[in-house]
Amino acid sequence: MPHIGNDIVDLREPLNVRKSRDLRFLKKILTAAEIEFVQGAKNSDQALWSFWACKEASYKVIKKKYPDARFLPRRWQVLLRQTASSHIDGEVVIPAKDKVYVRVFFHAEYVHCIGADDQKALKNVICKVKALEVKENTKEKDASLFLRQSFAQGLIAQLHLSHSDIKIKREKEQGGLGPPRLYIGGKKSVIDISLSHDGRFVAYVFLT
Repeated sequence: MPHIGNDIVDLREPLNVRKSRDLRFLKKILTAAEIEFVQGAKNSDQALWSFWACKEASYKVIKKKYPDARFLPRRWQVLLRQTASSHIDGEVVIPAKDKVYVRVFFHAEYVHCIGADDQKALKNVICKVKALEVKENTKEKDASLFLRQSFAQGLIAQLHLSHSDIKIKREKEQGGLGPPRLYIGGKKSVIDISLSHDGRFVAYVFLT
C-alpha cells in the first residue's frame, strides 16, 4: 500500500508573510537552486512555501517507511514541472532514501501539497481543504479538533461508515509520536491518511 502525506501553508498567516525575504531562514530549509528560484519569482512567498510544503509532505511519507528518518530540508531537492492549470507535479529527491512524488495546488490564500511514494497514488487520493472558523481565542487544539472532525465526516461520506466506527491514534515511535493512523471498528485500517493545518486552513488526504 502506498504511503501518503500532505501539508498546507496559510499565505496570510502573519508569521508566513514576507518570510521569503529572510535569507537566513531560506538557507536553513532550501537548496541554493531553490533560493535562487524564490528570489527571482514573481510571488516569492508562494514559491517559498511551495517548496516547504513539498518537503513537509514528503517527510510525512518517508517517516512512515523509515521511522528513524530525519527532516533535513536543506538537503532535499524539490523538482517541479507545470502539468496542469490547477496544479504542478514534481518530486522530492531525498538522499539515501527514496524520492517522493508531489502535487502542489495553488490558491490566493494558501498552498497545499500532497505526496506519495507511488506516483499513481496521487491520482487516487481523496483530499480536502477547509477553512477554520477563526475566533479571537482560537488555539492549536481547536484547529486539530476541527481537522479530525472534518476528516471523519469526509471518510464517513466516502465509505458509508458511522462516526463511532472511526478513531485516529498516534502511537509512540522512535523519537516521539508517530503519524496519525486510522482505526475502523477497533482495528487498524490499511487506509493511509495524512492530516495538516496552518493558520486558517486544515487539510486531509486519504487513500483507500
